[in-house]
Amino acid sequence: MLPDIYGLILTGGESSRMGRDKASISYGKSPQWQSLHQLLLPFCKKVYWSCTEKQKNDWGIGPLGLVDEVSGHGPAGGLHRAFTLLSDVAWLVMGCDYPLLKTGDIRCLVTAREEGFSAVSFFNEHKQEIEPMITLWEPESQQQFLKAFSLGEDSPRRILKITKIKTLIPSSPEILTNRNQE
Repeated sequence: MLPDIYGLILTGGESSRMGRDKASISYGKSPQWQSLHQLLLPFCKKVYWSCTEKQKNDWGIGPLGLVDEVSGHGPAGGLHRAFTLLSDVAWLVMGCDYPLLKTGDIRCLVTAREEGFSAVSFFNEHKQEIEPMITLWEPESQQQFLKAFSLGEDSPRRILKITKIKTLIPSSPEILTNRNQE
């Protein structure tokens, strides 16, 4: 039986390229940190945010806000924090800078789960790469991540490549458009 799914929204970056907090940008009615929460909630037992201490306080999210225990590693620091908090669940990880994701895209990842695969991720055909910031990490891939991280590897993409990953082609390549730069 596959484990429960918990959500992790990666919002804790400095947003230095954008010059402002990208998680607080509204592409619709709500800022991204709230929009992604609403998007993930139907699929997850609980949804957490990887965030800064300031974001956690400003947003009033209490214990659902996970501040990196090991700083200076970008998104890998957020993954490390979540994977060490709860290692017996699947983590549905979303970067906050993918505003074109829809419910059907998340459903696609969740329904693609299968025994024998340790992760499910979208494959970006344009870049010929997996998309680690939109990935469902099963406990096995989390353990591989934690082992590699402890040895100094902090690239989620490189770590995912050594797992038994199931890749999916998105219904529309535009959903993988990262708004990290405006």
